[in-house]
Amino acid sequence: MTPHSRGALLATLALACSPRTAGWSEVRPPEAYLETLPAGALLQVNGEVVGKTPLTFAVRDASAPYRLRAAAPGFETLEVTVDGERLANGRLDLVLRPDGFGSQRRLDLADPIGLTQAAAHLARARRPREALAFVEAALAVGETAVAHRVAGEAYQQLGDRNRAVQEFSVYLTMQPDAPDREVVEKAIEGARGDLTIPPLVKDQ
Repeated sequence: MTPHSRGALLATLALACSPRTAGWSEVRPPEAYLETLPAGALLQVNGEVVGKTPLTFAVRDASAPYRLRAAAPGFETLEVTVDGERLANGRLDLVLRPDGFGSQRRLDLADPIGLTQAAAHLARARRPREALAFVEAALAVGETAVAHRVAGEAYQQLGDRNRAVQEFSVYLTMQPDAPDREVVEKAIEGARGDLTIPPLVKDQ
């Protein structure tokens, strides 16, 4: 064997025995960022608990489906299956339905009407902070008079009379012929007292 052929053989053996260099996607797989409404829901991915939202989790196989399960006290557990390709380096928002919510519509961050109805349900259940989270999400995608009315009710329950008056005033400005205008005006006038107003929005 010539020196040249011996060297080539040694080089071939060295390549065959050297460890395979892992690709970047294997060293650090793509991630999915997930938020829920309400925040703080416990998330399971393919049956394994990964933490409370908002969070990120690894998408190790973008070609596979991922089973997601989000649960929060006072809300119906939400289970969905999402393609890994959609999750990889992407964002997903999930909206949980409040317990006892009459409407059967699936809630979505792009649906201000459904979010407002859920917020009204939460306000009637005297869960004002959760109601505000839903109504703020509704107002972020579509401003409606009823959303401001629900916000006013939630702030009133929290004892924030100034914010309640602001929201009730916007409600009456946007809907001057509101069927409960007189009641809301009295609530505004009595902001320094203990006057409360009955809920307006019902589950559909």
